[in-house]
Amino acid sequence: MARGPKVLWNLERGTWNNRVCMNIIGIIPARLKSSRLPEKMLRMVKGKLLIVRVYENAKKVRSIRELYVATDSVEIKKAVEKAGGRAIMTPKTCKSGTERIREALKVIDANMNDIVVNIQGDEPLLEPKLIEKAVKALVSDRFCDAATLACPITEKKEIEDPSVVKVVLDSKGNALYFSRSVIPYNRDGGRVQNGTYLKHIGLYVYRKSVLDRWLKLGSRYERIEKLEQLRMLENGCRIKVITAKSRSIGIDTAGDLAKLKKLI
Repeated sequence: MARGPKVLWNLERGTWNNRVCMNIIGIIPARLKSSRLPEKMLRMVKGKLLIVRVYENAKKVRSIRELYVATDSVEIKKAVEKAGGRAIMTPKTCKSGTERIREALKVIDANMNDIVVNIQGDEPLLEPKLIEKAVKALVSDRFCDAATLACPITEKKEIEDPSVVKVVLDSKGNALYFSRSVIPYNRDGGRVQNGTYLKHIGLYVYRKSVLDRWLKLGSRYERIEKLEQLRMLENGCRIKVITAKSRSIGIDTAGDLAKLKKLI
């Protein structure tokens, strides 16, 4: 795909810096089939398809210069293009959102210095300012390979829910481990400090160089937990975690969809 010169968005000044050869590309992986809520990307939410809501929300992120939907569905592609967006067809055989993004990058004219933002297709309420913070964190820290988001968990039900992914951090705010289990485990059952339990928000900002190595990286824990970010941790990649309050919810079930409609 032809495009203009690669530049870096200066997050502090709100301007483009033409002297740096870097581009920030947003990609929304969106497959048609989903196990718990079939064809959820094409579900109507207050007059708009879910995937269109996600795309329009992501367009508000100022640092993302190019935005695409990577999909295996002609229906999703047509819906995005009808809404004025850009979509790329990718194979149905992709096993994860990250693999789908790698396939889309074969079409996009990206280089190894570029930053790729993986925006989940089922989180239409994720605040653009938080996506901006994750981008800024990675651009600012040359020692990190990726960045993501997390928010404090206060409800015990969420802490114990395996569908809610938890993350624990080191002293510098980098991820130590992600799990569907309760981490950290409160052995003695006493009161813990607020902010101890963190819910992972499914946004990833990667250096393209990480994605170029993706399929060559092995992982034991990714297969067990069904969490693709563990592949990076297990192979020594550093993932910066930005902690912030968020109203975002992942749409995985009919109940989630009903909750989203009430929030909107």
